[in-house]
Amino acid sequence: MPASRSRRQALLALSAWGCGFAAPSLAQGGYPAKPVRILVGVNAGGAADLFARTFAQKVGEATGGSFVVDNKPGAGGTLAADAAAKAAPDGYTLVAAAPTAMIVAPWLYKQLGYAPATDFTPVTVLAGGPLVLVVNAELAAANVAQLVALARAKPGELAFGSGGQGSAGHLTTEMLASMAGFKAVHVPYKGEGQAINDLLGGQVKLMFTGYNLVEPHVKSGRLRVLAISGKTRLPSLPNVPTVQESMPALAGFESLGWIGLFAPARTPPEVTHWLAAKWRDVRQQPDIVARFEAMGMGMLVTPTPEDFAALLKSETTRWQKVIASAGVKPE
Repeated sequence: MPASRSRRQALLALSAWGCGFAAPSLAQGGYPAKPVRILVGVNAGGAADLFARTFAQKVGEATGGSFVVDNKPGAGGTLAADAAAKAAPDGYTLVAAAPTAMIVAPWLYKQLGYAPATDFTPVTVLAGGPLVLVVNAELAAANVAQLVALARAKPGELAFGSGGQGSAGHLTTEMLASMAGFKAVHVPYKGEGQAINDLLGGQVKLMFTGYNLVEPHVKSGRLRVLAISGKTRLPSLPNVPTVQESMPALAGFESLGWIGLFAPARTPPEVTHWLAAKWRDVRQQPDIVARFEAMGMGMLVTPTPEDFAALLKSETTRWQKVIASAGVKPE
């Protein structure tokens, strides 16, 4: 055999050994061998930030690994998602994101630097559950039926707030309006906090949001909870009906808010399954169960990456229909 050919074969063998080295080391427990960065597309204190930090703390404590949250807010979470999509698929860059960035974004932005369906590997849902429909306490609506009647009587006059165009709160309200047959005016804000402030002030009259964000105002009497957007009632609000309980015509109404953990496409499956398994263990800890249930975000669990992928498929189908009905246009 010529010497040059022999050297080429040796180099190819060495290259193949080097390419395959990472996976065995992961399978043998070598991951994470350095800090894992979790990108978050909101400022500190937002829902994605809260659950990403819970993951980082609890999984870090349980495994001895280092998980660091890196806030990269802007453009509905798409800046963080874009950075994660372009990161090396080695398990050391993850992103915690809501449906806005991972399902709705292609319908919101003409220039999107990533494709949610192909540039990511789903890992697990960090937290998820139904939203609550809240109104300003001065609004003359004590239940969903009265709210719908009021909206129908004043078509296009009732204003609702949300944390932004394409957010869960926005699309959930659009779904309610479509199913109930009324028109309302969407007022998007740069975050849930600003929308809630204007709801308190009466500039907008209603919104769908996470119960944990409005709980103090509900208890003070400034806001009123009319319904839950899920199929079942929240354990923390057993006396509040679901939307579909409230009106027979709205049977089948369901909307879930969630924050998911994603890795860049082609991240080794042993890494994504390891991460999902560690979070599954954390989710069973009594303090986490109690905390998430109190927030209304403990009802959605995806034990494996495959379970999360199935959820993404069904959620994408659901929101595509709502987006088309609402006439959401890219900017």
